[in-house]
Amino acid sequence: MALLVALTGAWSPGCAVTGGTDGREPAPSRQIRSSGAPAPDGCLDTAEATRESIDGTPLWARFCPGPEGRTAPAEVPSDALTTHAEDLTVLTELAERDLPASARCGRFFGRTYRVQIGYADGGVTTVVGHTDQDCAAQVPTSGTWVGGPDALGVYGTLMAAFGRQHADQLEDATSGLPLVCPENPRRPDSVDVDGPSASLDTGYLLGRRAPMVMPLPAVRGILCTWPRGAEDDEPSVRDLTVEEAERARIGLHAITGGMVDCAGSPDPTYTAVVEDRTGTRRAVTIIDSECSTIIRSDRGYGLGFAWLDR
Repeated sequence: MALLVALTGAWSPGCAVTGGTDGREPAPSRQIRSSGAPAPDGCLDTAEATRESIDGTPLWARFCPGPEGRTAPAEVPSDALTTHAEDLTVLTELAERDLPASARCGRFFGRTYRVQIGYADGGVTTVVGHTDQDCAAQVPTSGTWVGGPDALGVYGTLMAAFGRQHADQLEDATSGLPLVCPENPRRPDSVDVDGPSASLDTGYLLGRRAPMVMPLPAVRGILCTWPRGAEDDEPSVRDLTVEEAERARIGLHAITGGMVDCAGSPDPTYTAVVEDRTGTRRAVTIIDSECSTIIRSDRGYGLGFAWLDR
């Protein structure tokens, strides 16, 4: 029997995780790097961001959530990146002839983003692309293709840099308690914990202001696995590496919405539970037997999760 899975691909601001705080003021940064130039208060007009290359010394970056022909903007920070802009130097320009077909992601290939990057020469480059780490981005003014590290891609590299900037604002406050799997994998929010980072007010969701589900990098995580039809049983559990946990955290913000009609499969169900340096925990469930349906901590739904090797 065919299984019809309807997915909204959007979450209302009322459902976004706003979190709480333990009452402490954010501690001074232990590692703030100086910025070479102030970032503008908002995204520049397209006519002002016409630099045609990503070569050079980046000083700042800002996601621009407006439509600009992009129909499904990803979840991104709303502040400007100014203290870890050097992390963007791993982005590279790709020759057209060397670009694999899999990197030329189509117009309707999941979530999209637009980011402006300011450079030491005073120019500003606009980069647009899809969130999947295998997708190359592009500079629209020149057609130049842009790539990132294999495990992160362009979007993941940007999100990791923003996460480090956000982490600089807060001190370690992990609980030290073991990470646990949800009793019901279809309720990943049941294992959520709000640490001080849950009070950070940064984020756009589908182009509208809404707090990000997890703005700081993940420092640890677990992967819970249930065989199909055994979601009431105890799952098998393995620890995620820091890199795996961070990729899962980034993927929480790039879930693709849609609607599919597919047959069920014997594939397992997975839940990744990740925690940041302040003790904030979030989770995402991947039901591979139902067309890789995704449920994340704020009950947002989507399809497919390329950010976790399972």
